[in-house]
Amino acid sequence: MSKRSQGNNLQFLDGLRGLAACYVMVGHARWLLWEGYSEGFQKHPASYSALNKALMYFFSLFKYGHDAVLFFFVLSGFVIHLRYSRQMAEKGMATKFDWAAFVWRRARRLYPPLLAAIALALILDTLGQAAGYAIYHQNTPYSEINLNVVSHLDGVTLLGNLAFLMNTYVPVFGCNGPLWSLKFEWWFYMIYPVFWWLSRRSITLATALMAVLFVASFFPSGWPLRLLQDVFNSMLAWWLGALLADVFAGRIKWRWHWIAAGAGLAGALALGCAGPLHDLGMGLVFSAVLAAGFLLEERQVHLLWLDKLKPLGDMSYTVYVTHFPILVLFSGWLMSRSSKGLLPQHFGWVVCGVAFTIMVAYALHFVVERPFLRQAPRAAKN
Repeated sequence: MSKRSQGNNLQFLDGLRGLAACYVMVGHARWLLWEGYSEGFQKHPASYSALNKALMYFFSLFKYGHDAVLFFFVLSGFVIHLRYSRQMAEKGMATKFDWAAFVWRRARRLYPPLLAAIALALILDTLGQAAGYAIYHQNTPYSEINLNVVSHLDGVTLLGNLAFLMNTYVPVFGCNGPLWSLKFEWWFYMIYPVFWWLSRRSITLATALMAVLFVASFFPSGWPLRLLQDVFNSMLAWWLGALLADVFAGRIKWRWHWIAAGAGLAGALALGCAGPLHDLGMGLVFSAVLAAGFLLEERQVHLLWLDKLKPLGDMSYTVYVTHFPILVLFSGWLMSRSSKGLLPQHFGWVVCGVAFTIMVAYALHFVVERPFLRQAPRAAKN
């Protein structure tokens, strides 16, 4: 095991994961529990107090939720590969892959919170529809909400979500849009053993093949399965985390400051692109952030404030998969209280919605997340 791998503290990763989940949640609360910028503020800016204007600009920082999910991908690649990278650094070609145990660990990690999220969406969406809330019928004054909040509660959609086929062959279950990313996580896991096998022989070969498949994903007609094209459209960002794990374990002899600078610059250049190239750029930016964190830890500059957010990181997955149905029901209720079906101009309900959702997620994670992680190493809780 490399010297840097032995000495570094990884607990700050829990704090980063918790912050990323909360960022996504606050971003959703912003457009579900507030009237919005173009369809609200711009129509009557004079009615906003100085405080509400300041809050509007503050909460506008939370509009990049999709980009934040790329952080989960990079971190997942790091955490998943680190265990095996350390083994390969010590044993080389003699390293074996624990196929059955690996699939079981991944299923145990993903399924309990997913099942809870599905059950929660079924209950809350049914209640909201029974109450006649316009949000469940795409009949609100807000085009963004009408476009993005659509509840599918049929059996085929349920089975497709349990098989992690959402947004490829079936929609997400209920109105729980954030579940889209779980499809990618699961299939990253299932494809990973092939790249582990290649990486054991040559990191360069495994990375080159991943890059080729990423480029090939730009040509949908060349793929026998749309699912594979979808997955490889995003898996290169996940693999960036795996490469960081190889650096951390000593299999790649790169210095963290060069990685942070190089990945940050390349990522910034790619952000100007659209679609998968933009997402890859975000993956590079987040790789630079992690490399900077590892550099600080290596130099004994400990990120203690992130370490203290570990409880938030522990429940981050539950926060991520359960928050949206709660906020949607809350939004429907708020609009039902207005004679014109409008959302509030102030941000008080955004704060209340976020606080309530965190409390629900905190309670749920003791049931659907924590019991399944008791045997997992601290840094591997992903």
